[in-house]
Amino acid sequence: MTGIILAGPRVYLAMANDGVLFRWVGAVHPTYRTPHVAIALQAVWSSVLVWTGTYRALFTRVVYTEWIFFALMAAGVLILRRRANYQPAYRMPAYRALVAVFVVSSLAIVVHQLLTRPSEAVTGLGLVLAGLPVYWFWSRRAGTTAAPPPTT
Repeated sequence: MTGIILAGPRVYLAMANDGVLFRWVGAVHPTYRTPHVAIALQAVWSSVLVWTGTYRALFTRVVYTEWIFFALMAAGVLILRRRANYQPAYRMPAYRALVAVFVVSSLAIVVHQLLTRPSEAVTGLGLVLAGLPVYWFWSRRAGTTAAPPPTT
């Protein structure tokens, strides 16, 4: 939970800096150098989610969807390491197998939630997917879209 509390507001900060969220969300506290507005926004959103029900319902609706992105992030390692110009600082033996196990495990969590609690799981996916039109709106407004892959 600590990682989410620390990372979430920094995602809002980066989005505000990239022009895909209100600029005021990216305010940095003058003394503590923290994204204090984004932290408050995260606290409000978390409170709304907690208010909606039990921990089980919260997990089934929202938290498990993070595992989709964990799997995508890990799969990104495989894609990144395939690039000819990528030079990792260190090499790890059997990294492909370990990453594959993590991706499969992450997706197993997602599939399990979809099979055991389908209505709540779909609600969570709906919340995530509801962000796509918002992202597209903000991207067009800011004149940016997702960055194309770098040319090699």
